[in-house]
Amino acid sequence: MRKFAAMVTAALFAAGVAACGSSSKPAASDTTTTVAAGTTTPTTSSGSSTLAKIDCDGKSAYVTDIGNVADFKPVTADTLTIVTSLPGPGFFTGSDSDPAQITGGYEYEIAKKLEEAFGLHKLVIRNENFDAIVAGTVTKYDISFSQVTITCDRAKVVQFSVPYFDSTQGALMKTGGTLATLADAKKIQWGVQTSTTAIDVLKSIGTDKDPKVFQQLSDAYTALQAGQIDAVLIDTSINLREAAESNGKFTVVAQFQTKEGPDHYGAILPKDSTNAGAVNAAIEQLRSSGELTTLAADAHVGTTTELPSINVP
Repeated sequence: MRKFAAMVTAALFAAGVAACGSSSKPAASDTTTTVAAGTTTPTTSSGSSTLAKIDCDGKSAYVTDIGNVADFKPVTADTLTIVTSLPGPGFFTGSDSDPAQITGGYEYEIAKKLEEAFGLHKLVIRNENFDAIVAGTVTKYDISFSQVTITCDRAKVVQFSVPYFDSTQGALMKTGGTLATLADAKKIQWGVQTSTTAIDVLKSIGTDKDPKVFQQLSDAYTALQAGQIDAVLIDTSINLREAAESNGKFTVVAQFQTKEGPDHYGAILPKDSTNAGAVNAAIEQLRSSGELTTLAADAHVGTTTELPSINVP
């Protein structure tokens, strides 16, 4: 979900924009829990054999070094400590708020594969505030998987792994709602989560109404159901899963194609971590074996569901 959204004034969006993916994130509990070891185009992709190049004034936004999995050094002995920001539909499933109840999902399964690759025997999932994760203020963890888009601004305060997933931005509406053109997109009342790339997309569209900004993605979905907004914009992969779990209440009606292309998700590591090469090695093993694609399909986040595309200038 997400890029570090360009800084905009509070008067414009009624919220300070710090840094997103799909992903859309609520305020987190501070608990730490342990879990057992017009045209149509595809909306999401994963496991590409060609890595996206994200240039930041001549330097890659993500760490390109492919190291050795054996060199991984966890912050806690024999434990892989993962932070995320719930809810993460399709990426961390089982609960929207309690990491102890997480039982599956694309990023959860990647974390389990990395735990195995690093020879560790315990996986800890910790729920943290999304803004804090992308701002680099979260501490005492190994890796963050939180549907975070790799951007140059974020790379100033955290390290990114090689990309492991791509997603466009998708529009979620109440079932029966329609959105077919850029003109339609300009007129409606949008809801977004703070610090997500959706804010950048709506700026490019030039909407007539300032989007309503929500700290928690779940609050945006509640506002949609209550008729307070017309649509929620977030990563297509996330909105597709929300629609699938809505008992027919919501539908993803369109995706936006920007000139920059889809968002590229990367794992976050603390700025001073020495583990990026080892993490990249593990992710590349999953990519080359085809497991990234398989895990995405199993979690129903990497399918080639086709949606109408709206081009954003």
